[in-house]
Amino acid sequence: MSKSSAVSKQALQLHNDVQEALKSFQSIAPTALKTSDYCKVLTSTLAATQKSVTIEIAADDLTLLKQSGYKLCFAKKVGNEAYNVVWQSYDKYLSNNGFSWTPQYQLFGSNTFQADVTVKVSTNIVTIGLGQQSILSPEGLLGQAVTGGPDISITLDNEYGPIHPGINQLSVGIDGTQVSTPIYVATNQVVTGNIVLTPVEAILVWFEQNVQTSTMFSTSRSKAIEIDLTVANAATRLYEGGAWKTV
Repeated sequence: MSKSSAVSKQALQLHNDVQEALKSFQSIAPTALKTSDYCKVLTSTLAATQKSVTIEIAADDLTLLKQSGYKLCFAKKVGNEAYNVVWQSYDKYLSNNGFSWTPQYQLFGSNTFQADVTVKVSTNIVTIGLGQQSILSPEGLLGQAVTGGPDISITLDNEYGPIHPGINQLSVGIDGTQVSTPIYVATNQVVTGNIVLTPVEAILVWFEQNVQTSTMFSTSRSKAIEIDLTVANAATRLYEGGAWKTV
């Protein structure tokens, strides 16, 4: 699936979710939103749920990092699991870098988890939201997401067998590009039954050489900082003198 197709499918899913939410407040036969009204609701919804971080880098540190071939990397937390996928990595970062995301997800399955290699999606990909579930059929096909499971989680109903469930999430990178890429792949295979995956509004930020977006990892990242946005929508961190500071 192309990046543009993934983004457009997530936008369609969000449109449908907004429509369904509004129907629940209507006491008469519901009618579809007008395009202009939908745009207003969508803008408000995204504004209320968007999270963003600004990463500032001091001049001397920026020079040293660039000359040494380091990339600026982000990872996203899921449940109580350790961070294990490079959500995004950038080599063209500058003194001030903005990175943001919204709760728009995709579910997939992989046959493998292997550190230091990029995620390999083995199943089809379905757009899914919090409070929704998808069935992985005995044939290995993920079905359309429907309401089910905990409101703050994504649920996989696995009828297939051993599989590594994974999640993509939409982000807007430091270059302004909107893209949906993996934030998580289960390190161990799961068996049949319901598997609950709970994205957490916390990210890991660090600098690393010889790494790329969607690379899986299983060890801690050097000089990384965790930024918790569970009770805030924005944060700024400064990297200066080889250390992180809150500003």
